Amino acid sequence: MRKNMVSISEHEERYNKKKTSSISLLSFLLGFIDAFVIYTLSSYFAGIVGEQLVGIVYFVVFGIHLGLLFSLDSFIRQIGRVRYLIFCLGFSLLAIGMLPNVSPGIAGLFFGILYLAFSNTVWVALDILLENYSEDKLSGRIRGFHLMVMNIGFLLAPYLSTQILSRFGHPAIFIIVFVGYIAALLLAVLLFRSEHRIIHHPEMRFFQTLREVMHRSSLRHIFVVSFALEFFYSIMIIYMALHLQNIGFSWKEIGLIFTIMLLPFVFLQYPVGVLADKRFGEKEMLAISFLLTISATIGVILYSGKVLFVWAGILFVSRIGVAAIEVLRDSYFYKQIDGDDTQIIAFFRMARPAANMLGAVISVGLLAFFGLPSVFCAIVIILFFALFHIFELRDTESEFERRQKLQLRG
Repeated sequence: MRKNMVSISEHEERYNKKKTSSISLLSFLLGFIDAFVIYTLSSYFAGIVGEQLVGIVYFVVFGIHLGLLFSLDSFIRQIGRVRYLIFCLGFSLLAIGMLPNVSPGIAGLFFGILYLAFSNTVWVALDILLENYSEDKLSGRIRGFHLMVMNIGFLLAPYLSTQILSRFGHPAIFIIVFVGYIAALLLAVLLFRSEHRIIHHPEMRFFQTLREVMHRSSLRHIFVVSFALEFFYSIMIIYMALHLQNIGFSWKEIGLIFTIMLLPFVFLQYPVGVLADKRFGEKEMLAISFLLTISATIGVILYSGKVLFVWAGILFVSRIGVAAIEVLRDSYFYKQIDGDDTQIIAFFRMARPAANMLGAVISVGLLAFFGLPSVFCAIVIILFFALFHIFELRDTESEFERRQKLQLRG
């Protein structure tokens, strides 16, 4: 696998440790807030439209999110990265603030959809800010640390949120998330109040960006990897809690399962990022991680018993693979571009809404004819497809490999 190898791309870099740490701090808070609601919102929607049509709701969510990404470069060119982040935080705050005050009907659907669309766009805005202050040779470490800190927040929230949900219902969750977004908005203003840089690069239209991505094989293949990862999330986030409920687990038990499940995101991502930078590059570890995730997802399909720690174990193993894929995907991609490539970053992040929209269509179709476990079969097929694209990646050089090359030349 090592023969197709590329050196780190040459482009403008402005590494700023203080800024990257500030972004990670904000991501911790947002991770905690989002995890409070992300695994329980599907049950709120299911109470309105029914389990079989939940996928349609998420199709609309990510259709709006996709539209926001199409316009992202234009907005950032006009108002700057920080103001765009604050704009998205503000709309998320507005939407989640309305949810406790409306009944779970049309109004609840509207504000729930609006919240998810803008809160997902917040993460893309943070991505662009982080890349602006990053350096390629440290990409794995920076991304690994960022994801680790963010996922500490994700780890802390599900157990608490399911306890609150079982006692007080969805309105209590929405109020807590609303307060959290107030804190996040104030923190963003405080941390980045002096940052008003506007991008002055030539505007790149969507089809120009598409041609650029298709022309560069490294970007094309890592986009497919990203699409597969986001497809995994799209199915798991919507349907895993519903599946466990159908088996007979309570919200308290599901909260414990999810807490165990999320541990690899905290303990694994930074070490994997370090290994990608220093020793192996991303390609081999991506392939191994995909095989591990496929195996665990097959376990989700085949096992139907009600043993809490068996389910926790299966999902824990799946997240070992997914946690590694997430940091390796980001490490590889951000070694190819810099912080001013906002349209390419936006295109790359379109993998998420595109995967979620496809996941919604496929899941609704499968649920019309088969049981809930059938939606997890679609994950296995998509992951296998992406695995072949991993084999086509041109791997990056690690620090160890660059030292070896210099020694051979010497």
